[in-house]
Amino acid sequence: MDLVKKSIIRATELTAISVSKLINENGFTPTDLLDEEESIKRERLIDQSGVDAMSTALTDIPFTLEIVGSEGRKHVHQYGEALPSLMGTFGSGDPHIDMVNDVVEGSKAAKLNTPGAVSVVATASHKGIMATPDDIDYMIKLFGPPQLKGKISLKKSVEENLAEVVDTFKIEPAKINVVIMDRERNAHFINACKKFGVNLILIKAGDFLPSILSFIDPNEHRKGIHLVMGSGGFEEGVMAVVAAKALGAACEVQGWSPEKETQAKYGVWSVDDVVSGKMEDCLVSISAITDDNKWLNLKGVSLKDGGHTVTTLTVDQSGVKIEKRIHR
Repeated sequence: MDLVKKSIIRATELTAISVSKLINENGFTPTDLLDEEESIKRERLIDQSGVDAMSTALTDIPFTLEIVGSEGRKHVHQYGEALPSLMGTFGSGDPHIDMVNDVVEGSKAAKLNTPGAVSVVATASHKGIMATPDDIDYMIKLFGPPQLKGKISLKKSVEENLAEVVDTFKIEPAKINVVIMDRERNAHFINACKKFGVNLILIKAGDFLPSILSFIDPNEHRKGIHLVMGSGGFEEGVMAVVAAKALGAACEVQGWSPEKETQAKYGVWSVDDVVSGKMEDCLVSISAITDDNKWLNLKGVSLKDGGHTVTTLTVDQSGVKIEKRIHR
């Protein structure tokens, strides 16, 4: 597993460097005013840079890596075409590992050079991680720290779950941070949280990093108790569940579709339903492209003395680790 971990970290770090170079060489800034055509063009350019870099990094790995999910394909329903995504099988030999990726999670941040863009890979045992279904792009999520494992559930109401948090941590509702994507489809989660009196954090995009934060024991990060609720990207959800399994965190999910017939096909999934593989094979590697100054405090790629410094957060059964490496 050490060889797998080293290779996966290298792949996300080289991808982060490639995308960072693209951002800087093209002079992307937060003040850029983009029309829809230019916005999509930038996202396509960014994702293609990430796909090319990660593909190159994985070409000669000394084990077999089979990709079963990649985030870019869901944009067919948003833009009428898929953005570049990384699929296929890389390397050869044992072990045989399955992977889900988002070569650039937070492409909206990347195209304006704002905080929150990272490169992410999650791996698990072969045939041990849920592949992306053809008929859904989104996933309803309920994530929380290990202390809430077995206590919160999508089969309970929002109010019941929040009451469990209050009871477990002996805190007032206002001390509970609940992160939800600000979408109409999440209205019932949002309204229930407002009525309960939690500290509601509505986000426009990017629920993956707060998902990782929610899984960490709040005694370790000192940022307070965080939960993630509501629907967001499917692949981001699967990658988050890999982290939840490694950390023993609270986690339930469900496939989501605006089509009632499709939605009816999908029940609530436990961690083991989504990631059935061994805990020791679970790995998530997150390399920062731009700064993350809100959730996990990851420094974006920087260039100094001819080398690129990359900050990477990894999650596996040993816990959460943040490290910096210099690539020359």
